Amino acid sequence: MSTAKKVQKQEQINVLRDLKIENFDGLVATITSNESFSHYNIETPVGGVIGISANDISIIIVGPKVWNDQKTFKSFYDKKADSHLCICLAFEHKDKFDSETLELDDDLHGISLPISGLQLAISVSNLFNLQQSVHSSHENQERVAETSEHVKYVLRVSRELNGIRDANKLLSLILKKAREVTNADAGSLYVVERHEKSGTDELIFKVTQNATVEQDLNEFRIPITESSIVGNAVMTQQSINIPDLYALDPDPEKNPFKARHDRTWDEKIGYQCRSMLTMPMFDITHQVIGVIQLINCKKSGIENLKDISDFSNHVQAFDATAVEYAEIVAQQAGIALENALLTEEKENLFEGFVHASVTAIEQRDPTTSGHSHRVAKLTLNMAQILNETSTGTFADTNFNKNQLKEIEYASLLHDFGKLGVREQVLTKAKKLYPWELELVLERFDHIRSRQHIEYLEEQIKYLQGQGNYPPGFGPENFRKVFDRKTEELDDFLEFILKSNEPTVLEQGGFERLKDIANFSFSDHRNTDKPYLKGKELEALSVSRGSLTRGEFAEIQSHVTHTYEFLRKIPWGRDFSNVPQIAAKHHEKLDGSGYPTSARESEIPTQTRIMTISDIYDALTASDRPYKKAVPVERALDILNMEVKAGKLDKELYEIFIASNVYKTVLPD
Repeated sequence: MSTAKKVQKQEQINVLRDLKIENFDGLVATITSNESFSHYNIETPVGGVIGISANDISIIIVGPKVWNDQKTFKSFYDKKADSHLCICLAFEHKDKFDSETLELDDDLHGISLPISGLQLAISVSNLFNLQQSVHSSHENQERVAETSEHVKYVLRVSRELNGIRDANKLLSLILKKAREVTNADAGSLYVVERHEKSGTDELIFKVTQNATVEQDLNEFRIPITESSIVGNAVMTQQSINIPDLYALDPDPEKNPFKARHDRTWDEKIGYQCRSMLTMPMFDITHQVIGVIQLINCKKSGIENLKDISDFSNHVQAFDATAVEYAEIVAQQAGIALENALLTEEKENLFEGFVHASVTAIEQRDPTTSGHSHRVAKLTLNMAQILNETSTGTFADTNFNKNQLKEIEYASLLHDFGKLGVREQVLTKAKKLYPWELELVLERFDHIRSRQHIEYLEEQIKYLQGQGNYPPGFGPENFRKVFDRKTEELDDFLEFILKSNEPTVLEQGGFERLKDIANFSFSDHRNTDKPYLKGKELEALSVSRGSLTRGEFAEIQSHVTHTYEFLRKIPWGRDFSNVPQIAAKHHEKLDGSGYPTSARESEIPTQTRIMTISDIYDALTASDRPYKKAVPVERALDILNMEVKAGKLDKELYEIFIASNVYKTVLPD
């Protein structure tokens, strides 16, 4: 192939790799318009169906609208036995496949959407290869049954592999299926770990299976070099089939791929590794993602190898058919493994993002450290308890694995919007900010100084002209006036400092603060200034707590900020409700909550649980600058009062108490 063609082919691969096909219409558009499918004959006979043919083989891909309609689908279904024809169903994520209704069997294949363009091209190619094998088998009646069963099995394997997103479970299943399709007695699976910076890639031993000998091996790493057969498979990107390891020359240089076999382990466990098939697994970019190594292909009918003689009598080399099907399994396994690892990567990304976000919240207000995690723990525990509840309103409530994770994320991020609230408001301990109180204190010092100056000035005037003053009026009168003003000023300041505490303002307190604010003094420019400014009076007049109406509204706005932020994150189908669950944790069943005054029918169960958990933890959390911690019993009483007022869910509260779930989070 010329350099230009290689470049062109790589460009096509890059385009396909970046193309994401979400639904059946996107699949049809890709196949009919992308030049990577131009070598096929393509037809769209009816809506919801596309036909692809080449070399007497036709692949008919049927969309959900068609295969969900039994009458329409029957004409295609009846042709499934035709060896020239492959019927393939396109499944979208949301589709539910009713196999009993359609009475399907293994002659039907599947493509799971969403899928990348490259994965689609690989899947179509594999389907053609498989169907060609089916067609060829019909030309030789002696091989029909065996080939058909193998093809069906491989397709079943493909479905099973692509249905698992747990990487560890998938690795075990990949090895198991590869052993089954080749009748291998044992095997191991390795995953490639790439180190971009150092360039020293490694193979990680992950799974081993053996039908004859029980083994419990720990994970270990080996470098990717020619000194190992698995390393060779990665470097050469091809399968290595060794008919008999015991027939290898002691000098590795004389063996294919410089293979060597150390019999130490065999002798230790009483086992013999004779035939070996080592196959690389590829991702969609055709990079080796892992290696499957199969040991001892057993002859038909042999279950295990009990005696040493069995290794000579019942073990054979992996023949061409075994290699062919094993490589198909490996190819499907590579794509499935990449999907599982990408899913794992996505989950780790979400986990990291969520916990980093919680850290950001707590750094804004260190006094509430741990609150988000405690609320998440309480809410998640409650959700799991509801899963086990068999009576009452929540008897049919069942949160699956993804929904529980969704609840956890929403709970951890329920206060994320506080990042949009000024830090000084979040941490406001008293009615006046520290710098505001400092200005008040400085002003009263100034007033005291002005009063002292006025007193001294009166003394000087008196000494300079006593005759200007009435008889009996002298310095002692000035002193009394000065002392009275000082006492009054001290009294004002004492009341201001008392009012500054975030407690309930005493009766008549507002009027007295207003009277103080009405007092004024003259500065050195003879400008009249009030004892208290408007904003200071407003803050000190707060009847309970430390926040003014504006500041409280700003605190309340954190819920709106939470929603606006979370809804911009592409949570995907599994966690799409995170913004709604998190954003309603201050709503009340009677519509008295905020920010939207949502009522009972508009508040999801997940949020109702979180609301109880949030209030409980906020009450019992350790002392904060603006409040004291409430004892557990008192906190439960407060929750009960909210229930009686119709604000919180009565049944959830009773479960919260009866299950003792609140005890899983001890107050600081």
